[in-house]
Amino acid sequence: MADGYLTFDDGKVSLGSTELNGLLQQMSVRGAVRFDEAEQDGVSGKVKTPMGWEDADVTLTLLLETDGDDDCYDRLADLDALFKGQDNGGNPKVLSVFNRHCQARHINQVVFAGLDSQESNRDDAILATLSFTEHRPATVATEERVIASNKAAPAIKASEESR
Repeated sequence: MADGYLTFDDGKVSLGSTELNGLLQQMSVRGAVRFDEAEQDGVSGKVKTPMGWEDADVTLTLLLETDGDDDCYDRLADLDALFKGQDNGGNPKVLSVFNRHCQARHINQVVFAGLDSQESNRDDAILATLSFTEHRPATVATEERVIASNKAAPAIKASEESR
């Protein structure tokens, strides 16, 4: 169950009902294969066996500028408060994602996992990088494995019958 939602489109990012005071500069999604590494006797190095997929990482980069209302540091403080937001159990919030890029990558829920910020001496702005990690509850992962095995089972049965 999600504790809120994350949306980002048209240069605007919202966490729940809060629209973030920054301009979306960039978004990236990274997926990776999970490997099991084991040492084998008589072989140098480790043997890598693919074991599935890691949770995806979603990264958003926001430009926090200073204008008449707030300065970039106030906006960063607001972001930091959202980053440290908690559910009723004191845990980081799980957010449902509403974005076509993430939907294309089958990412439905994320956790706000990191906040980095940087500034330069050229302007009065901060570049904030928001990192989200895909959240896949154990029940969803189990259901996906069952569905995948049911799809593979008819193919296995057919190959056994042809023998």
